[in-house]
Amino acid sequence: MNLLRLVCSLSVICFVGACSSPTVHIYGRYMSNEQTQSLVNQLVSRSIDVEINHHSFPQTINNTAIVYSPFVTKPEVVHQLEDILMAQHWPVSNVSALVEDNHWFQKNSIGVFIVPEGINPHAGTSIVDIANNYHSDNCSNDINLSLHRDGSYTFSREVKSYNYSYGTHGFWRIRSYPYIEMKPMNADRWLYFEVSKQKVNDRLGSALVYRLLPVEEYAAIRGCDFIFGERI
Repeated sequence: MNLLRLVCSLSVICFVGACSSPTVHIYGRYMSNEQTQSLVNQLVSRSIDVEINHHSFPQTINNTAIVYSPFVTKPEVVHQLEDILMAQHWPVSNVSALVEDNHWFQKNSIGVFIVPEGINPHAGTSIVDIANNYHSDNCSNDINLSLHRDGSYTFSREVKSYNYSYGTHGFWRIRSYPYIEMKPMNADRWLYFEVSKQKVNDRLGSALVYRLLPVEEYAAIRGCDFIFGERI
């Protein structure tokens, strides 16, 4: 995602005379539920409108930052946000107003990007980056695999290996990147996958494609890869 498209997605167009307080969009991809709720409570207590998302970050943002439209109706909210984030132990490394010579970007909105210490938002190696809905590729069976942020997973159909069933759901973890382990709910044997990621370009721009490759041959998904892609 680039900053130009970021502003496009931040909020609805603010018509003259119809503007209220700016909406603060929290990019909480790398925050825990408890951290997110704590920050939201602080903002709401100050009558600040908040929306939460888990979108990927612009390539230019590596640390906690605030990006706001130069057309916000209450610029003082930006300073309030800096103070609130500091009190929540999220020191802001950069505050910037994105100016585009195009009225389409006249948005009454502010983007807050939270990057915890030690996190690289562009590495693509954390649970929140890998967790998503994957579809089978190069596979005789049409099967979906959902890796959830809470560490659980679900296959859309039963996974078997000859006379052994791995069932359809269980828990997953990153053992040592790029390998992930999946522990079926009602089975003793683990499933193992290797993660690969690749940047691809097409007429619409760039995308990051994640591919999960089984380390062993499991009969029901023999030869299957599982893929997911997102725009960057």
